Amino acid sequence: MPLGLTTAEAAQKTGLNRVTLQEWIRMGRVKAPRLVLRNGRAVRLWSQADIDDLREVKHQTYRRGRGRKKKKV
Repeated sequence: MPLGLTTAEAAQKTGLNRVTLQEWIRMGRVKAPRLVLRNGRAVRLWSQADIDDLREVKHQTYRRGRGRKKKKV
């Protein structure tokens, strides 16, 4: 069985809200790992490489204290 973090744990580790991370996955902003069955439930198991990619997306979105990027109209 592969080891990794659940989506909630990945969000917490990167300082995001779980709902925000799920929204980013739905919008295609973040490429999520495949679903895996764990104890009869389908979960995404995030590797360290996935967490690093997620941090990069967060950095690009929130721009280190300068606020969010302006929406393109």
